[in-house]
Amino acid sequence: MRLFGWETTFGYGSSGSGPESLEPEGGADANMELTPERKEAISQFRERVAPLLPPDQRHDHALLQWLIARSFNVDKAEQMLKKSLEWRRELGVDTVLEWEAPEVLTKYYPVGMAGHDKTGCPVWVIPYGGCDMRGLLSSVKKADYIRYTIRVLEASRRDMQQQTQQLGWPVNQQCCIFDLDNFSLKHVTWKPAMDVILELVQLYEANYPEFLKCAYVINAPKVFTLAYALIKPFLHEVTLKKIKIFGQSGWKEVLRQDIEPGQLPQHWGGSRTDPDGNPKCPSQICLGGEVPKKYYLSLSKSNLSKLTENENLSSITLSKGGKKRLKYEVKKPGSHLRWEFRTEDFDIGFGVSRKLKKGEEEVLVPLQRVNSQLVTEEGYLVCTEPGTYVVTFDNEFSYMRSKKVLYSVSVVKPDNLTEE
Repeated sequence: MRLFGWETTFGYGSSGSGPESLEPEGGADANMELTPERKEAISQFRERVAPLLPPDQRHDHALLQWLIARSFNVDKAEQMLKKSLEWRRELGVDTVLEWEAPEVLTKYYPVGMAGHDKTGCPVWVIPYGGCDMRGLLSSVKKADYIRYTIRVLEASRRDMQQQTQQLGWPVNQQCCIFDLDNFSLKHVTWKPAMDVILELVQLYEANYPEFLKCAYVINAPKVFTLAYALIKPFLHEVTLKKIKIFGQSGWKEVLRQDIEPGQLPQHWGGSRTDPDGNPKCPSQICLGGEVPKKYYLSLSKSNLSKLTENENLSSITLSKGGKKRLKYEVKKPGSHLRWEFRTEDFDIGFGVSRKLKKGEEEVLVPLQRVNSQLVTEEGYLVCTEPGTYVVTFDNEFSYMRSKKVLYSVSVVKPDNLTEE
C-alpha cells in the first residue's frame, strides 16, 4: 500500500489494500520516501515503545505519526509518546466516552460527524461561527469544556478503528470543516476564550500527532486573520500545510473532490438533509447558538460578580497593590497541586513556583493576570519533585482597587489519584 507517499504493509485482513489516494493532499511529508534510515527509525521506535501500546497501535502508520511529529528523531518521538500516555492516564482519556457531559455542552457545543471522505476518514463539521464561547465558559468549568473536546477526538478515534476493521486498511486521520459563518470579533477579543483555544491547540499537537488529514476553513471573514495569527505559532508546520482557508466561495467544489455528496449535509455542499428537510442536519451536527443564561454558573450556583462565602472555598482580600503567597508542602513525587479560584468584579494575577535552596524559586506557572471574575479558574500541576510549592495571588498591578478571592488549593498524593 502507498500511504503518505511511502510503500508499506499493514496486514489488516484479507480485503486488500486501500486506495492510492490515502496520502493527505498538500501535507509536508506527502512525497517523502521511506528511506532505509527511516525504516530503521521505525524499527528502533517500535522496539522501544511496543510494550507501552495496545496491539492496534504498533503498526507502521501509528508509529509514523509520532516520528513525523518529531522529524524522525527517535529519542524525541519516544519522549513525546510517553508524555502523551501519561497525559491520557492522568485525565482518564481512555474512559472519556463513558463520561456524562453537562447538558449545555451537548446542546450548544457546535460539532458533529457528518460522514466519511473517499478514503474512509471521519468528516467532522464544526460550525464555529455559531459558537457562544462566553456562554459556554460561563456555564461549565474550563476543564469540562476541554474534556468534552477530548471526548469528540476520542469518538473520532473509535470511528477510525471501526473503519479500519470494515475497510481492511488503516484509517488514522480525520477531516474537519470549520464553518466561520457569523464569525466576528467577539470570538477573538475575549481572553478566556482565546486562552482555552490555545490550550486545546497545544493539547492536540502534543497528543494527536498526524491525526489531522485536512482542515477546511470556510466562510472565513477578514477578522479571522486576527485569530489565526495568534494560533499559527502553536501549530506544527506539517499541520499548517493541511489547513485550507476559503472565503464565501470555492470551498464546495473542493469538498466534493474529497467527500461524496451523500456524506455531507446539503448546507455544506452535500446532498443529505434531515427528515424534515433541514439542509444543516441538526440531528447530526450541533449548530451551537446563544447559550440561555439559565445554564450560567453565576446564576445557577453563585453570583460571580458578588461573591458569597462557600464552605469549600477559602476567602482572602488583597489590598491595593498587595500580594498573597500560600505555601504547600509536597512530600511525594507525582502528587498533584490543584487549584480553583474566582474573584469579585476584577481580574487577579496568579502563579506557582517551587522553593529551592538559598532563597531561590523555580517558576512553574508564570505569574499572569487571569479573568477569574468571568470564569472560575481551575487547574493542576504534577509535582515531579518534593518540596515547598508557592501559590501566589498578585494585585500589585492595581493601585486603585482591592480584590476579593475565593479559592481552594490542595495537594493530592499519587496513591489517591488512582482512586478518582
